[in-house]
Amino acid sequence: MGLLLKLLSTAAAGALDVWVGIFTGVALGLHPVLSGIVSIVSALVGVTLVVLGGERLQGRIYRSRRLARRRERIERVWKRYGIPGVALQAPLLTGPIVATILALGLGAPPRPLLGWMIASIVLWGAVLTGAAALGISLFFG
Repeated sequence: MGLLLKLLSTAAAGALDVWVGIFTGVALGLHPVLSGIVSIVSALVGVTLVVLGGERLQGRIYRSRRLARRRERIERVWKRYGIPGVALQAPLLTGPIVATILALGLGAPPRPLLGWMIASIVLWGAVLTGAAALGISLFFG
């Protein structure tokens, strides 16, 4: 598998969920740091595009039956912790794009939401990249 295809696969997985992208890249043979960077950047691009264009789609997607379980989880976090809580749990539990859409549907202001999502994606991306690198070094180092 060529490097470009590995990077594109990692980016696609990372846009949906940062941790999935990181471990996809590692499984495809990319260095953990490269995999982490690609996953983080793709998640940031995805969330930014959702915030910029998501207002038109947020109501329709928010009412989706397929997202009902995730919506309930986001609503509980939203009521208890607000935007920071939604953003900090997003990369681990629901995925940043889904959490962003649902938070917009709950009335989160776009700019603060984007700021918190960026911080959360970078934080969790760095932690998970470190975990992947540590895991590889423990098993193969």
